[in-house]
Amino acid sequence: MRYTDFENVGTGKLVPTVFGARAFVPSPLPPEFDLGRVALAHGEAMAAIGELKGACRRLANAYILIRPLQRREALTSSAMEGTYSTDDQLILAEAGLSKGSSDDTQEVRNYTIALSHALERVKDEPISNRLLRDTHRLLLSNVGRNRGAHKLPGEFKRDQNMIGGRTLDTAKFIPPPPRESVECMSSLERYINREEANKINALIDIALVHYQLETIHPFADGNGRVGRMLISLMAVKSGLLEMPALYLSPVIERDKDRYIDMLYRVSAEAAWEEWLNYFMEITTQSCRETVDTIDRLLDLQERYRSLASSNIKSANVLSIIDMLFEVHVIQPRSIVQRLGITDVAARKLLSRLCELNILVEYNDIYPKAFIATGIIEAAKPVFMEKNRSEVAKQG
Repeated sequence: MRYTDFENVGTGKLVPTVFGARAFVPSPLPPEFDLGRVALAHGEAMAAIGELKGACRRLANAYILIRPLQRREALTSSAMEGTYSTDDQLILAEAGLSKGSSDDTQEVRNYTIALSHALERVKDEPISNRLLRDTHRLLLSNVGRNRGAHKLPGEFKRDQNMIGGRTLDTAKFIPPPPRESVECMSSLERYINREEANKINALIDIALVHYQLETIHPFADGNGRVGRMLISLMAVKSGLLEMPALYLSPVIERDKDRYIDMLYRVSAEAAWEEWLNYFMEITTQSCRETVDTIDRLLDLQERYRSLASSNIKSANVLSIIDMLFEVHVIQPRSIVQRLGITDVAARKLLSRLCELNILVEYNDIYPKAFIATGIIEAAKPVFMEKNRSEVAKQG
């Protein structure tokens, strides 16, 4: 770490750590910055959030949006940390239909479990260090000793960690040592739950807290994922959004180097306004893409309902279509349980939906499973499909 970058900037202090190295300890929030230099970007982001809130109210069933968004967040946030899975693998794991999920898929699945658990808890309790530790424990549970157990699930770090290097000598950034890290997290908890918090500036608070947690890096592993979950938790807890629909990982992942550089520059140069403007920019982008996703899903749902009702003479088929937008993968027994029809009737309806290309039969699963691939594709951000098309053309 280039120590001279962090001297006399007022954003924190350097303290001694192991092996003669020094670590950066950020000053408590809030920092001093010029709100006027952030006002325009903040206004645009808040307008985009307003548009997103309006679009969410068009959903008769919130899970049509929430599950695809959380799945995309889990996949991209985990990929940023070198853990990879696919939509199909994750969906099958969620449904309990996968044949022995890989450690990567289990770890990505853990992300959705941890996020859902935390979102449920913040309805009735504050965002606390206990909540973050519990979220971390779920994130790194059941992934094998060589992947998660030695990373102290549910505990703050015991040893000095680093960012961007294999040793302290080569690290780009050295976060606070364990003792100072605990003190920083206690201060951060107080800031998040302070009584005088201004709801008008809730999004600015989220940006400040995200920087702070990433800089503290309180866990031995999983800091980035917990930090990005915290964005969604604070958006709901602060009342910024009525449902968990703000997920920034898909936007951050496209230019991860810029994101890392922005975080670094806050510590090294006190570049608070630049960081806040960047955070507002990616928030605006994320909100607009989510509104587009809502439009695609609702349009596809109406198209599927029309196609199915025109070709299948059953009062139950529209209920099955709506089920598909909740879960994306379905088995005959699910329909039997939900609708109270016979197994034979359920299989007949699923076969007819396959004929209409609404479902695809998944042959590697017994009992049979059917996947709504069109819905899965519609839930993906448009930029992903553009990138995929460009790669195909180059190939």
